[in-house]
Amino acid sequence: MFRYSKLFKGIAGLLAMLFLCFACENEVEQVRLLTQDERIPTEVQKDLEVVYTDSTLKKMQLQAPLAENYPNLEQPQREFPQGIEVTFYDDFGNQNSSLTAEYALQLVNKSLWEARGDVVVINVKGEQLNTEKLFWDSRKEIIYSDEFVKITTPQQVIMGEGFKADQDFNEYEISKVTGTINIEDNA
Repeated sequence: MFRYSKLFKGIAGLLAMLFLCFACENEVEQVRLLTQDERIPTEVQKDLEVVYTDSTLKKMQLQAPLAENYPNLEQPQREFPQGIEVTFYDDFGNQNSSLTAEYALQLVNKSLWEARGDVVVINVKGEQLNTEKLFWDSRKEIIYSDEFVKITTPQQVIMGEGFKADQDFNEYEISKVTGTINIEDNA
């Protein structure tokens, strides 16, 4: 009986140790899985202002109240949760167009931007684009959307589902035009 008691205590101790080992491994694995899914920025910038130049000429100026950088993600990103204001300049350094949005996301390696929430683009001719979602491919220098768009010119208001334009919003095409309203000049 003495042997069985020692054997039982030894087995019980071994089982307790194994339980603790597996319990710790499960907790460590669960913590790793939870933190792996979390997006934690490695850099946060407030009141950001970035000026891009080419041959000493200003090409673009970006302002944002908050920027969060995520370089360690599989697809490195920069997020602007409080919106952006972007001004584009022509080859002579003159303002060519502007873009504002309530939220923006930059896919750094693809040079692709997504703007959302009350997106407004205004060109040098005073034409204005309004949409809720817009993509900007800075490599190809184009902007586009597959959402509802409204373009207001001095002569008309054009509405449609989707559009594509050069980044300066000087030349554009509207897809699936849903309506055109001509504006009369009463002067």
